[in-house]
Amino acid sequence: MANIDAPRQPGSPQQADRLLPLGAFGTYLLVGVIFGVLATAGFGWLARGIFADRFVRIDNGVITWLHGYWSPLANQAMLLFTMLGDTAVLALLIALIAGTLLYVGRWIDAGGLVLAAGGAGIINQLLKSIFQRVRPDLFSGPLHLASYSFPSGHSMGSIACYGMLAVLGIRLLRGRLAKIGLGVAATLLIFCIGLSRIYFGVHYPTDVIGGFLAGSIWLVISIAIVRAAEWHAQRRARA
Repeated sequence: MANIDAPRQPGSPQQADRLLPLGAFGTYLLVGVIFGVLATAGFGWLARGIFADRFVRIDNGVITWLHGYWSPLANQAMLLFTMLGDTAVLALLIALIAGTLLYVGRWIDAGGLVLAAGGAGIINQLLKSIFQRVRPDLFSGPLHLASYSFPSGHSMGSIACYGMLAVLGIRLLRGRLAKIGLGVAATLLIFCIGLSRIYFGVHYPTDVIGGFLAGSIWLVISIAIVRAAEWHAQRRARA
């Protein structure tokens, strides 16, 4: 049986924080860069496919399939999820939580939260103005929107805002089950917000996937900035 007290082998995963420059921040930065490159490549592939009409059958088929499950109860549930991803609701939520974080002295976390939310909104509008994809119009529903479709603003905003809230919450929680529960709850909420946009026929599935990809890239960048600010603050405190 292996000796659990034996020294760790050089180059083991447990030593990554010490082997990489900048310690734990360097580890996160490396993982973030790899994820960012892959997600950006995925977004580019998706965008090219959309405007080459590769996903028309899939997009229309999924919207039509979900439309078959319309019911008063499902409509109310999906309206709730759509509301939770609305810009005004997210802005109010972020303002309240960021203000609370500032009040208790966690100014870096507050700044990161505002950065994630505000940046996602600005980038989404920029991407929509670049791609100018017209929204689907397969059937009449309760939502009538005239803005561009790709990428989904609800999807991008929800993954940036609720994702950052989950990251901050997981760091503050102590119990492992509580951390897992928060992560799962945030993931399900983000997924349901994106699903609600397809359900009501105001976004194609590829719009939602694109929003998730773009939002996750910006979320990773926002977390990296928060970690960099914390690393800098710790260095100044030790100086």
